[in-house]
Amino acid sequence: MDILSLYQGKTYKGSLSNESKSFLNSVHKYIEAEFSKGIPTDVSSEISYPELQTSMANIRSRIYENVSIKGFLFPILEEWNVDTNDVYVDLFRLRCVPNGFHTLEGAKSVQYIHRDPWYANPQNQINLWLPITNVELGSGFSLYPSYFEKPISNNSSLFEYEHWKETGGFQTNTTHPRIGEKIFPQPLVEVNDPNPLSVNGDFGDYFIFASHHLHGTNDNTQGYSRFTLEVRFVIGEHTEQHLGPKNIDNGSQGTTLFDMKHLLTGEILPSEVIQSYVNVSALL
Repeated sequence: MDILSLYQGKTYKGSLSNESKSFLNSVHKYIEAEFSKGIPTDVSSEISYPELQTSMANIRSRIYENVSIKGFLFPILEEWNVDTNDVYVDLFRLRCVPNGFHTLEGAKSVQYIHRDPWYANPQNQINLWLPITNVELGSGFSLYPSYFEKPISNNSSLFEYEHWKETGGFQTNTTHPRIGEKIFPQPLVEVNDPNPLSVNGDFGDYFIFASHHLHGTNDNTQGYSRFTLEVRFVIGEHTEQHLGPKNIDNGSQGTTLFDMKHLLTGEILPSEVIQSYVNVSALL
């Protein structure tokens, strides 16, 4: 895979090596321990949503504390000829979409079709999607490739990252006192792609794409929960050189680049590099 081709809209689906999968076994163990009263994909769909949020927060805390989990990335990056000394990652995000999640109050905003840059993510961010449990076709997420170089009217100009953090940030519990203030960017016109790409898979698969792609979560109608791990990263050299998809419709304010940590050292990119990238990426 040519990593630069992602910036032109290419997507890739691949398989994890046994070495990579071994580093993710602990994620399965955390899920099984938290939902120990039965099959986790069933139990997590049967409990109340507030209970599910509490359990997912517990699992995520264990993932954040386990620094060895990131080891699964090294064989993949080597396969892609990406220098591990130049990769900056956001927190790994474990997601659980229970069966019928789309019918819950408040779920609609979470499933809005969007580009990640509308949420102040960098234009050159790369997303790696890994199913931890089975995700059937139609119950995963969809990309709308025809919009990669075509702007779409949206309300991202209302999004301010500092305000987003003040109101709970990403993966906020619905009990946060300021949750009602959150702005979820979305298209203001109907998305009409003649050839949408529906993404699915099972443990051991992965899907990689530029976060600039217009995409959104599908309704989960498979009868049980789906657990996925989502990794967001940038390459330092590409950020310094202002490489990445052109900003065609993002008006959000702020940047998540300050939250992205070096894969090995935990340091962030120099402030001047981040600010320069943000300035160049700003919508004119």
